[in-house]
Amino acid sequence: MRKNVYYILGAFLTMTAVSIISAGASSVVAEKTEQKDVVPFQALQDYQFLLTGNEGGISTYTGTKNNVRISFESDAEKIKKIIIAFDYNTDDAQKNIHTQEIIDVVNRLMPNKLQDLPSASALLAEKLSAMEQTRDEDIFSIEQLRFEAHINNGMVNLRITQ
Repeated sequence: MRKNVYYILGAFLTMTAVSIISAGASSVVAEKTEQKDVVPFQALQDYQFLLTGNEGGISTYTGTKNNVRISFESDAEKIKKIIIAFDYNTDDAQKNIHTQEIIDVVNRLMPNKLQDLPSASALLAEKLSAMEQTRDEDIFSIEQLRFEAHINNGMVNLRITQ
């Protein structure tokens, strides 16, 4: 008799546990996540961005073009930060091309943060040329964006946030 009570109690506890687990699993499946179109991939096809990481709702993308490596993080709402790396040991024409391209990409990824693109490009070029090429760092703002520039042996690493 006692054995039958244990079997019935065990079956009841097992059914309760299974129903609790399945109810929790069904709520996860039924949850709808709204994904906005945050990253304008159509406007940046020449960079061939690839998803390199996705953790905790933060996606990381990386792409390259003309020896400029761009990586950025975005969540469902906006792009959090952009990291750009390139070689600054080039001639002046190539430096101007890099700075214009950087400002153009930043404007595409974070629209309406830079109003005057030519002056932003000139200011970025001026700030980078004023830095020591062997090792230096500077933090400055261009309109609504914050730039952290690090140079080490001619390699520039820019971190851009809002």
